[in-house]
Amino acid sequence: MSDYYEILGISKDADEKEIKRAYRKLAGEYHPDKNKASDADKKFKEINEAYSVLSDPVKRRNYDQFGNADFSSGGGQGFSGADFGGANFGGFEDIFSDFFGSNFNFSGNSSEQRSRSNSGEDIELILEVNLKDVIFPTEKDISFYAMSKCSYCNGTGSKSGKVDTCNTCKGLGKVQRVTQSFIGNISMESICPTCKGSGKVIKDKCNHCIGSGRIKELKKMKIKIPQGASNDTVLKFAGSGSAGLNGEKSGDLYLNIKILEDKEYKREGNDLLGTLNIDIPTAVLGGVVDVKTIYDTVKLKIPAGVQDGERFKIKNKGVPSLHGSRVGDYIVKIKVNIPKKISYKERALYQELMKL
Repeated sequence: MSDYYEILGISKDADEKEIKRAYRKLAGEYHPDKNKASDADKKFKEINEAYSVLSDPVKRRNYDQFGNADFSSGGGQGFSGADFGGANFGGFEDIFSDFFGSNFNFSGNSSEQRSRSNSGEDIELILEVNLKDVIFPTEKDISFYAMSKCSYCNGTGSKSGKVDTCNTCKGLGKVQRVTQSFIGNISMESICPTCKGSGKVIKDKCNHCIGSGRIKELKKMKIKIPQGASNDTVLKFAGSGSAGLNGEKSGDLYLNIKILEDKEYKREGNDLLGTLNIDIPTAVLGGVVDVKTIYDTVKLKIPAGVQDGERFKIKNKGVPSLHGSRVGDYIVKIKVNIPKKISYKERALYQELMKL
């Protein structure tokens, strides 16, 4: 018997990933279903035996210490002498998936698979709102198409409402088949192809839903927009998606909030930013001006000599916090308006100021 490391073409200090990678490559290359060479079957068995030993930490340690003699009872039998217990099983599951596909089921939990396969689809929508919609209490009417329970057959899919047990799976919704492979007989469980996992068959299908128990309809909902929502806010409405097949669980509705840009205010977190235009006399002498916030109009005292670009904070006139009672602030940026055209009298006054 050749050295197991040589069979897989790896070094003696190869790690678990290298061993698995080498095995996958060689097993795929020499699998009897793919390789018709006369020695392919023998080579394939050697590869399997080498992997069964080197992939198991305990067996590998014994092999490194004692050599092939420690495994003489399992020689040439592929995986028949391999230990499938413990954590090592996970590695074989990955490899089996490569050969048998992602539907290969080790867990046997097909009831969960059946439930998922017959459940209604989730629906994801984008809901465009204005800035004021996330500041003040707001409700929105939305409409969308979804699969709903057929009202003609009450979701049974049957004209008469009678549903029979599937003869193929005997109502289990799953079937088992035994496949012969290089490791022996493998029992695989899958969703019943006749009833699609429901465990039931309908002989007199409803003319409206064609036996599915659901039809496409326009759904309408009234949505309450949470105050303080942002562009990354997603609203989930459990069970408001499409109805499941033959009365199974409905999917969920997800609304992605998209806030449209506002012409007057810019949002930064929970704060709002805006611009306050003042004239030159107010900038020089100071005064009290009216400031329009998104809530109302307030008085703001401007100090004498204020500079263009200075900012003033008006407390609690921003966006409410989505989680909590805090409200952001309104921050106004001063913009001093310099007139492009002035009257003869104004020009004279400015010239007099220049002399002073």
